[in-house]
Parts: sequence; C-alpha cells; structure tokens
Amino acid sequence: MAPSKVDTISFDTFSNVINGQLRSSKTKYQGIDPTTKQPNWDVPVATLEDIEDAVAAANKAFAEWKNTTWEYRVERLARLKEAFEVYQEEFTNLLLKETGKPRGIGAYEVQACSAYIDWHMKLKEPKGETEDLPTRTVVHKFVPLGVAAAICPWNFPLVLSLGKVLPAVLMGNAVIVKPSPFTPYTALKMAEVANQVFPPGLVQALGGDDKLGPALVEHPDIHKISFTGSIATGKKVMAGAAKTVKRVTLEMGGNDPSIVLPDANIAKVAPMVAMGAFMNTAQVCIAVKRIYVHSSMYDEFLAALVTATKNLKVGNSNDEGVMLGPVQNGMQYEKVKTFFKDTKEHGYKFALGSGDVPDNQGFFIQPTIVDNPPDDSMIVKEEPFGPIVPVQKYDDLDEVIQRANKFKVGLGATIFGTDPKKLQEVADKLDAGSVWINTPPGSGPEAQFGGVKESGIGTEFGTLGILAYANVKAITTAKDV
Repeated sequence: MAPSKVDTISFDTFSNVINGQLRSSKTKYQGIDPTTKQPNWDVPVATLEDIEDAVAAANKAFAEWKNTTWEYRVERLARLKEAFEVYQEEFTNLLLKETGKPRGIGAYEVQACSAYIDWHMKLKEPKGETEDLPTRTVVHKFVPLGVAAAICPWNFPLVLSLGKVLPAVLMGNAVIVKPSPFTPYTALKMAEVANQVFPPGLVQALGGDDKLGPALVEHPDIHKISFTGSIATGKKVMAGAAKTVKRVTLEMGGNDPSIVLPDANIAKVAPMVAMGAFMNTAQVCIAVKRIYVHSSMYDEFLAALVTATKNLKVGNSNDEGVMLGPVQNGMQYEKVKTFFKDTKEHGYKFALGSGDVPDNQGFFIQPTIVDNPPDDSMIVKEEPFGPIVPVQKYDDLDEVIQRANKFKVGLGATIFGTDPKKLQEVADKLDAGSVWINTPPGSGPEAQFGGVKESGIGTEFGTLGILAYANVKAITTAKDV
C-alpha cells in the first residue's frame, strides 16, 4: 500500500536523518529565501557524533543491502516513487522557498524526480563479460562499493540529490546526502521520504557547516564521493578523497560555448539560444556561457536574441508568466555583479541591459547580453553562473572551434545549423562531455553526463551511470583441476 500524508512528514520543521531517526542539534543555521532575502527555517548543524553515527549506520545497512536482489531493489524504488509523489505539492512549494524558482520551473524539477526513478527502475542489472579460455574461465562481476557520500549543489537541490541516491542504492550501496547549506530543505525531506521505504541507515542526510564536507570526504569508512559543484571545491574534494584513495565522481563547472553556423534559421534558433543561456537564471552548469555567431548574420541574430530574451520575464515564484527567478544566494549574487562591473569599466557594449545591478527586495538580476567583447575579457574567459552572456563574431569554422576549445574546461556545448554533416563534424571536434545539436542544453537520466578537462571526472546517468557505484571483480577459475 502506498504511503499517505497521515504518515506525517512535516514540511516546516527540519532534521538530520540518521539511522532511521530524525535528529536535531544545539547549533542551527538557516537558508535564505532569495526572493525576499529573509531567512527560512532552522536546520540543525551535524556534529562530529552525528557524522560518526551516520557512517556507522550506513556501513551496517550496506552489509545487508548488498546481498539483496536487483529485483528487490527495483521494487523499493517503486515504493519510493509512490511515497514521493504523495508530497509533490509540498516539495514544489518548499523548492520555491529555498531557490526562488518560478512555479512552473520548480514543479518541473519535482516531476523530473519521478522520471529519474522510472529510468533507474528500467535499468538491467549489469553483467560483466565472461572469457572462456582453453585452460581457465574468467568471470567479471560488478560489486557495490560500500558507503557513498553525495555532496549536492544549490541550483537543482532536489533532483540532483535524488539523482545520486538512486544509482547508489540500486547498485547495492548505502548513501549519505550532504545538501548545500544554501538549499538544505528539499534534500532533507527527500531523505525522510526515503526513510519510509528503505532500511534504517541506507539513505541518510546531514545538514551542516563548512566542516561537514571535509569530514565526509576524508572519513576512512566512506568509500565513494559523488560531488556536483564548483571547480575550486571539486579540487579540494579530490585532494581530500586521495588521503584514503576513495572513488570519486566530480561534476564541476564549465564555460559552455554555443556556435551558430551561417546556415542556421535565425527565427528558430535565437529563442533556443536565449533559453539555453538564461534558463534557471543561468544557474545551470551546462547553460550557454559564450555565443559565437558567424559575422555574415551577426547583427540580425543579435537583434533576434535580444528580442527573445526580452520575452523572459523576471519575477517572484508565483507571478504570472515568470520564466526567471532570482540568483539563489547572496554570495553568488555578488560574484555575478563583478561581471557587470568589469564589463562596464572596460567600456564593452551592452546589447541588452547595462552595467548597473540595482538593489531590490531579492537577488534579482535582469538578463543581460554583451555585444562582441574581446576574447580576453572576463565575461568570455570566466563562468558567471548568472544571467549575463557574451555574443561574439567569427568568420572561420576552424578558428571558432579553436576559440570554443580554448579554456581548461569542457562540460557542454551547443551547435545550431541545417547541414547534418557539418553539425556532426563540429560536434566531433568540440572538447565537451555533452554536445547538443539544434536544441538548448539539457540533461536527463537517459544521457551519460560528465565533463572533460577540469569540468570533471567520471560520469553519471545513462545506462552506465550505475557503474560509478561499483567495483569490478575478476574471478579466474582453472579448468581440469
């Protein structure tokens, strides 16, 4: 029988989830509602004792869970989906309070969680190859790692935390979720829902301060780190994990190019590029960060892009017609403002917007387009992770590919045009973990996802994503003995 709301999950009190129990602590912190800059609810800061208890409980749960069948784990995912969908409205409202997303965008993230569960339920148990040799047989098996720590970001706090839990438990592991302190609320509640269908200690969640992440990364009884966040923090995670030679999956930042080929349909492509650049207020790792347009169509395309961007209304979550909300937190808001300041101080031209970001009730910034700044400008070289994007001219395809590949990152890229052969040729030459052709960038559970260069190590999702939570064991058996 599916859970019902009488099972009483409160969406206005928040606790850490440890060994099947809800636990508070003496020290609390609060996330901020970015639409008002006012504090949200109290969240307990996990203590060292909480961390040790969670790790011990996870290892105990893992010892039994690893022996369950694939079919049983899939059945538990089905129960998780039932339990989660009871609270879709509550999760949507909570997500809006912690992120400021427009209601439609927030509801889409909540609904995407069900799609992610469905995808993992369809996956087949991975089977390694068997080599039958004259004197021996070699069997390869995929075995669970142990306890995984999921270090989650603030831009999609619900679906990306669940997206780490699902492959971990399906592959036979236990998992401890660490949400971003900017957006702890939906991830903590997701763990509470999971607590209804999984054994105690299998899925836990800890809110905390800046000591929590390093404590999990360096803990000797945690065996895997899955991290989504900035390059700077990801490098610290990798260094910390190296102390105990943990397995790591790192999904980090990018500076994703979009190349508009000269045969592209401007009327169709400009709105897609605008959405790719500014979706979720440009707080998307795979958002378009640099736009390259052939000089023969540059002026016409830029005008169409400006028009399309003006149609993206900025406002509060429940305002009618809103497509873009605020920047999620004050730290990121101040960082994004430095790109406006630098662009203005260098005298670069604004095709839309200006160098001034007026103070207002929330962390709102209007989408802004910079007209053909130089390659060495801050707005081209660095990732704003906010609603300001440069558009640049190019004349030669080889030249623009070289410019697109110039930096030490390679998460995603988009290409627009009408010649399939040329589009594929460009896609093959781009240094990126994901390339989208004639569509805005977007990720889903069906596509393998990861970055190259400093954008990450390893991949998530797709049919092979669960193998990030497995070791390979080779068993060799001699014949005729």
